[in-house]
Amino acid sequence: MAAMLTACGGGSGGGSGFFGTGSGSSASSTGSSSEPSSGSPSGASPTAPGSLTLAQQIEQLERKGGYPTLDRSADIAGPDAKKNGVRDDIEAWINTLNVTEPQREALMQKAKSLQQTLLVDLADKDAVQRVGEGLMASTHCGATRFKPFAEFIGPNQKIEAMTANTRQRAERYMQYNKASSGSVTTLPNHDTCEP
Repeated sequence: MAAMLTACGGGSGGGSGFFGTGSGSSASSTGSSSEPSSGSPSGASPTAPGSLTLAQQIEQLERKGGYPTLDRSADIAGPDAKKNGVRDDIEAWINTLNVTEPQREALMQKAKSLQQTLLVDLADKDAVQRVGEGLMASTHCGATRFKPFAEFIGPNQKIEAMTANTRQRAERYMQYNKASSGSVTTLPNHDTCEP
């Protein structure tokens, strides 16, 4: 199965239903031109005749600052210079958002819990359960910091998409979801925001 994640609305409407099939392991472009090609593309299917490929569109948006520049390394964890459990590129994107500090903290908690889905030992059922509980706690925290809750959903989905932004990360995220399938986690009824 060749699955690739298109993060932050790369053809998916901003995070809802963001898994698509693809054959590339990253969304970086192989071509150097940002202009649409008039001939047939070499190895990549354009989104419409004469238009840029998805990878080229993403590269162009990144250069213009309209799209976060995401780490596409083969490393599942990616860079985390602050060692706070959040990938640096995702943290940088969160810091660009026009949100309150408590809302920013809730988004960072969500990013940290999603990052754990990529790093947990999938053979350790207790660890997988703890990650699931952390995800639920971060969702509950977001619900208490964003009123209405709908304001949390968009950034939450984008963080999820950015977390699994390469083939390796998307596959690992799907493996986590498979490993956690059948587990039960209850929405907490107490403050779950991390200090």
